[in-house]
Amino acid sequence: MLRIGIVDQYLDNWHCSFFPRFMRETIARHGYDAQITQAWAAQDQPPQGGVSTDAWCAERGIARAASLEALIDECDALMVIAADDARYHEALCQLPLASGKPVFVDKTFADSAAAGQRLFDLARSHGTPVFSSSAQRYCQSVMDWQAAHPARPVFVSTVGPHSIDRYAVHQLEVIVALMGADIRRLKAFACGSMVTQLILDYGGGRWASFMQSPQPYAEFNFMVSPDGETGARLVSDDRNFYHNLMKAMLDFFLTGKPPVPEEDTMTILRVIDAARAARNDPDVWYPVNA
Repeated sequence: MLRIGIVDQYLDNWHCSFFPRFMRETIARHGYDAQITQAWAAQDQPPQGGVSTDAWCAERGIARAASLEALIDECDALMVIAADDARYHEALCQLPLASGKPVFVDKTFADSAAAGQRLFDLARSHGTPVFSSSAQRYCQSVMDWQAAHPARPVFVSTVGPHSIDRYAVHQLEVIVALMGADIRRLKAFACGSMVTQLILDYGGGRWASFMQSPQPYAEFNFMVSPDGETGARLVSDDRNFYHNLMKAMLDFFLTGKPPVPEEDTMTILRVIDAARAARNDPDVWYPVNA
């Protein structure tokens, strides 16, 4: 049986609390011989209080690891979550990425491109397979579009909620999955302190548009045009994308082959870095993959 361990800053958060159920459902649906067996957290509770590590583990039937070292030793594959704050990832990933065992790091992979590169370099130096992704890459409509359209589209438009630091990755994951990682530059437009509007230039007449609103319940919306003449809406459907992500994760754990290229993840981090600067300097081009 494939034994999977969860690592987090604290376990009482949305992704960490629901991923075990999604993983169990995906294992049952596809017949994998796998189980989340242990969990470990650097803190017993969130800073604002909440469910303790022992209570979280008891509710889900997952053992509390005696230490991070013990979890890594006793598990075959690792999930580093901490999805709410990527600033935790570099510290949490030090031992997992030195383990040589497959490691999934939840979105956003790192809080900067420089930190992301350090993590990939650490994994490479220890022969550790690693991948990171937003679940939005695994929307069924996005996957179906890719299967039906092997050529890259000329335009993608995305809309979504929340802030650059926490949620930009969800839109950028779809843009990069469909359009590719070869973004040349971007510019931002001044829309207020909590709204981000970006244009991403791929060169050769290929563009992507990104709009992020602070409304926390705004729906993701993805539009794609293969040729600049026709187009389609790709639906973000949470009945599918979490289970599709779990399946991609399980396949990765079993094969050690990352389904998302390092360059895709690094490009997303470079876009986020550039977008932070561009928001304060609107209508000026900033390089991405210079």
